[in-house]
Amino acid sequence: REASGKWVRVNKTPILDMKYRVTGLFEGNTYEFRVFAENMVGLSKPSPSSDPIKASRPITPPGPPINPKLKDKTKESADLVWTKPLKDGGSPILGYVVECQKTGTKEWNRINKDELIRQCAYRVPGLIEGNEYKFRIKAVNIVGEGEPRELAETVLAKDILSPPEVSLDVTCRDLITVRVGQTIRITGKVKGRPDPDITWSKDGKVLVQEKRVEIIHDLPNVELQVKEAKRSDHGKYIIAAKNSCGHAQGFAVVNVLDRPGPCPVRNLKVTDISSDRCTVTWDPPEDDGGCEIQNYILEKCESKRMVWSTYSSAVLTNYANVTRLIEGNEYIFRVRAENKMGTGPPTETQPIIAKTKYDRPGRPDPPDVTRVSKEEMTVVWNPPEYDGGKSITGYILEKKEKRSLRWVPVTKTAIPERRKKVTNLIPGHEYQFRVSAENEVGLGEPSLPSRPVVAKDPIEPPGPPTNLRVVDSTKNSITLGWGKPVYDGGAPIIGYVVEIRPKIEGADPEAGWKRCNVAAQVIHTEFTATSLDENQLYEFRVSAQNQVGLGRPAELKEAVSPKEILEPPEIELDASMRKLVTVRAGCPIRLFAIIRGRPAPKVTWRRMGIDNVIRKGQVDLVDTMAFCVIPDSTRDDSGKYSLTLVNAAGEKAVFVNVRVLDTPGPVSDFKVSDVTKMSCHLSWGPPENDGGSPVTHYILQKREADRKTWGTVTAELKKTSFQIANLVPGNEYFFRVTAVNEYGSGVPSDLPKPVLATDPLNPPGPPAFPKVVDTTRNSISLSWSKPAYDGGSPIIGYLVEAKRADTDNWVRCNLPKNLQATRFVVTGL
Repeated sequence: REASGKWVRVNKTPILDMKYRVTGLFEGNTYEFRVFAENMVGLSKPSPSSDPIKASRPITPPGPPINPKLKDKTKESADLVWTKPLKDGGSPILGYVVECQKTGTKEWNRINKDELIRQCAYRVPGLIEGNEYKFRIKAVNIVGEGEPRELAETVLAKDILSPPEVSLDVTCRDLITVRVGQTIRITGKVKGRPDPDITWSKDGKVLVQEKRVEIIHDLPNVELQVKEAKRSDHGKYIIAAKNSCGHAQGFAVVNVLDRPGPCPVRNLKVTDISSDRCTVTWDPPEDDGGCEIQNYILEKCESKRMVWSTYSSAVLTNYANVTRLIEGNEYIFRVRAENKMGTGPPTETQPIIAKTKYDRPGRPDPPDVTRVSKEEMTVVWNPPEYDGGKSITGYILEKKEKRSLRWVPVTKTAIPERRKKVTNLIPGHEYQFRVSAENEVGLGEPSLPSRPVVAKDPIEPPGPPTNLRVVDSTKNSITLGWGKPVYDGGAPIIGYVVEIRPKIEGADPEAGWKRCNVAAQVIHTEFTATSLDENQLYEFRVSAQNQVGLGRPAELKEAVSPKEILEPPEIELDASMRKLVTVRAGCPIRLFAIIRGRPAPKVTWRRMGIDNVIRKGQVDLVDTMAFCVIPDSTRDDSGKYSLTLVNAAGEKAVFVNVRVLDTPGPVSDFKVSDVTKMSCHLSWGPPENDGGSPVTHYILQKREADRKTWGTVTAELKKTSFQIANLVPGNEYFFRVTAVNEYGSGVPSDLPKPVLATDPLNPPGPPAFPKVVDTTRNSISLSWSKPAYDGGSPIIGYLVEAKRADTDNWVRCNLPKNLQATRFVVTGL
């Protein structure tokens, strides 16, 4: 029992031994025990209770420390470290004892004689340089010292040399960012044996202790502090450590946040100056203050007032378009950069004047007067060499009589072209003209006056025809073409003279020319010279003629010889023909194309399909256009059409797809099946021609054979089959199906013959109960009953057959008619 509790039996079965292990106790509680003896009669009285005893663990010396090892050493000391033992002996570890044994001796000497070592580390002092030592460590609890644990190897007393190691704190390895006025702190650790010399530098300059710079070296810990940071303190800081074994270094990058500057924005310029606007551009400052430029502040002032006003405080780009300037005023602009720390110093521009940079156009050359008549003249001129920087928008033409001093504008508005016909002149008067160019800025100076010209009708021979060329050729002809003369001499052109001569080297330019059009005047600007020799080179020239006479001729640049020109056929389809041509039913189908080829190709239009011919419509050829027109289109005109050109140089074909939007054609494969006296099943296929639009549904109709009126069975049938019900037995019916699309109902399809509403007919079953009812020496009388199944139709007669027992050939007995009765006498046996 517990000291103040109730007695509780411990063992459930008798104990044969004189001792027993009690379990289930609670540590820290106090217990008393008593014992009963038991024999066959029963239990004895209990023994006196034992002395109270407290349930606690047994206390023993602790186990040995774990993993003792040498952490560091010098010629006079050794730094040992270890881990506490796994077992503390049931009592807390009070401390540790370190013992030392000099190599060559057996005696272990306690190092910490006065007090226990509280930590799992100890520096052993008083070693003699060059001697080897063994060390062991014991743990101590309230009972005493435990088993020792010896270092795995001996320790030689001498200094350890190691090169420097520099490691900056994690917070210093990335970018260190501080604001202006704050303290820059760079911390880290430096190791090395012997202790290395440490120097700090920034951008190649060594840092020393001063008012703002504090250097703290408490090896292995090092720290650099730069107080009251300035923007100039940003950069790369390097710590260098050096001893007799080597050197090492580390670095940290510091960013000091400040307003942009101290230098302002650069390259501030004003461009694109006009009367009411300009563009201000600049480059960012060299130093953005350590953080991104958020925007720029643009200010302006008029130089005569010198009062600055903010034009924009949120310019995000390095330029700004300034508007609403007053023409003629002088302005100064200044720009400041701004980041999250504030605004930098401003930069000012030189004064500028708000005015356009463009001028009025220069003076044109004097105009020329052409095509003079008694009431009108045509004046032409060239643009000025200088347009003022802006495109010429028009010209002002002025006129005056030679003896007059006053110039009068010819038109009320500017003339966009460089040519003007001046009308309403006074016949016989002498006129001069001048012209001024105009742009957006204004009107330029007028040109010098033109030469005086008298208003009268001049008549003279025309100029030469233009653009004389060979337009066609065969093996015995050459076709020439040309344009009308630029100057007709003041009278209409009445015709042309075409001349020819064989090419002769060194011939006189005017010798050997013969007129081609001797019989009649050439009125048109084209002529064909015939009966030529294909082996001869010819020269041609053409002269225009008016009522005064022939003008100067235009000569063909090179001599030519007649030759047959073969050009393979070419077809140029209109863009509308290259895609699907779609028309509504009843509208005409118009197919056309531009064709070319030498000689003229044979043109054939076909409709691709069963017979490859176009059975209706009109096929025509006009000049270089081939046409195919089908006036009243139907669904049957849908399909693929081909245009084929054939000549001696080759063959060419193109295809045009045509869709006629119409109602559907008749359905395909319309048939009936499963006919009974009350129902039948109809089925069909979609129409071969859907009219250019998908079939949406079908209309199914029926009528009795003796009636003419169709009745609708269903008008919205989506499938291609239907079960007809409720037929009148024995009646004959006609059925028809019509396909429907978005354009309406198509062509109906009828069954070719009526359907009789009757069950299907089959041969009857065998007669029942056949038997012999009488016999004679040459006859046998038979009888039977009707068959159980008549095949769906009344029995119309019976057939009696007989065969000899020794043969397999049956012979009909009731010839030639069917037997109606169910009795029959077979004779002739």
